Amino acid sequence: MQCPDSDLDLASIRLRQSLRSYLRRRLPDEASAEDLLQDLLVKALVAQQSGQKIGNLLGWLYAAARTTVSDYYRARGTPMQELDDELAQPDVEDISLHAELSQCLLAFVGQLPPLYRDTLLATDIRGATMRSLAEQEQVSVSAIKSRASRARTLLKAKLLACCRVEMSAGLVSDYIPLTPGCGSGPCH
Repeated sequence: MQCPDSDLDLASIRLRQSLRSYLRRRLPDEASAEDLLQDLLVKALVAQQSGQKIGNLLGWLYAAARTTVSDYYRARGTPMQELDDELAQPDVEDISLHAELSQCLLAFVGQLPPLYRDTLLATDIRGATMRSLAEQEQVSVSAIKSRASRARTLLKAKLLACCRVEMSAGLVSDYIPLTPGCGSGPCH
């Protein structure tokens, strides 16, 4: 399992679901939200690799998400309403909760069978498209989709066997280890 090696990698792991939910609420379908999430992460990576200094990475990602949604609708000629400039930012406590849970999930990802682990890391963590991964592995896109889906199912089962997860508005609001040592095992 590869460890994240930059602030951007850690932020993308921690905020991926939150950003996906933000985009999903503003776009007509899940596929569009996923495509724009990939575009957003590519923009962030390009900004980082070009040497751009990002003081507030969280704010930058959400501002870029807002701009990406606007660009999406503008490209389609869809009339838009003015977006709120005061974009709600996650609470610092929520961020630390997601950071803790992200580390737990990464440990569980490492426990998956290699075929599923590698697919999940490539698509959901490193941001590779399913099409590019399918070409690289010389399999069909549907095979990669099946692997990713199976990996997520296995990962969810591992997490739910260890912790009770509470959700609010599509985001994790809390998690509680179910067995002694579970929260201190792979999660810490």
